[in-house]
Amino acid sequence: MRRDKKKRVAILGSTGSVGTQSIEVIDNFRDRFEVVGLCAEKNFKVLAEQVLKYKPKYVWISDERKSDFEKELKERNFDSRFEYIQPSRLVALDDIDLVVVGIPGFSSVEPVFYAISSGKDVAVASKEAILCGGSLIFDLAKKNGAKILPVDSEHSSLWKIIDLYPRESIKRVFLTASGGPLWNLPKSEIENAPYEKVIKHPVWSMGAKITVDSASLMNKAFEIIEACYLFSLEPEKVGVKVHPEAIVHSAVELKDGTTIFSSHFPDMRIPIMYAMLYPEIPDLPFEIPSIWDKSLRFFDPDFERFPSLLLGWRCAELGGPFPCILVSADDVAFSYFVEGKIRFWDIYCVVEKTISYFEKNRELLPSKVSSLDDIVRISDISKQVAGNIAKEYCQRA
Repeated sequence: MRRDKKKRVAILGSTGSVGTQSIEVIDNFRDRFEVVGLCAEKNFKVLAEQVLKYKPKYVWISDERKSDFEKELKERNFDSRFEYIQPSRLVALDDIDLVVVGIPGFSSVEPVFYAISSGKDVAVASKEAILCGGSLIFDLAKKNGAKILPVDSEHSSLWKIIDLYPRESIKRVFLTASGGPLWNLPKSEIENAPYEKVIKHPVWSMGAKITVDSASLMNKAFEIIEACYLFSLEPEKVGVKVHPEAIVHSAVELKDGTTIFSSHFPDMRIPIMYAMLYPEIPDLPFEIPSIWDKSLRFFDPDFERFPSLLLGWRCAELGGPFPCILVSADDVAFSYFVEGKIRFWDIYCVVEKTISYFEKNRELLPSKVSSLDDIVRISDISKQVAGNIAKEYCQRA
């Protein structure tokens, strides 16, 4: 793409937290971006507002909300035309330069795969796409000249500093975790934490899935694996510190005893902006609070109360299909918890037992993850096993 042209952007999950903040970034750089595609699942009212404002060429919304969406546009006398197109086809179109992926869970895997296969740069907020795609999508990105641009605040901040130092001089890197809404609770209260409490994150405003994962630190387990893939790190070189203020997002510890912190006020627009404008670092176009008057505290994780975090290092070491198994089993356990069928603590139990099952039954899995079909197969098998295990816990909830 020529530098004098706008980046043509498709946003998957445009009505969610990442999607709406991506659009806010675009609004601050209207001379740099053109919104070409918008995709949403259910929020037809917000999608209608976005379509009215940006008049994209391509739109997608789930079939169950399509009639509501069209009625909303009709009531607002919308007179422009667009083409309905599924996300996995949309991302491969020639008139897309950058794909922003803000959809959670396994549903992000296929569009990321096709975007990278088509040589598109992809700003990825979905950890699941990276974990399930693994080495396959990074090999594809290299082959097709695509960039995988992390939107997670931890990986974005680490991305800014890790390549400033020779890899042989780096002793370890650290990702931080706010601790979530349950950090100060005893184990007995964590085990039976109700959904209403789990969903109240003290720092970030996010969707339900990522907020629940954050409460158990499962989200941070995902991020350990993500860091290994993004920065070619061995699992033992990735550490985690609990940092309730969420000001420092990552750190690089050098062998000479120096530790370099990467910090900013917790505002997702900053990593989104960095990914969308990479490699440029523009002036900040919006106001954020100063970090200089904040106290900074750091704690070691408590694995007794938050054992889900350990699954990150475990699956990173196991490699191959196991990060995908972790993601898929967590998807199932999350659904059972949200539906009130299992306790909060049972999410960890279901996921851990699913991983253990496949450690003993590796012959059920593809020997090598070499295609999207392999990824889908691993996920389907994992979800089936996780579902069977989850049913055992339904009686205890």
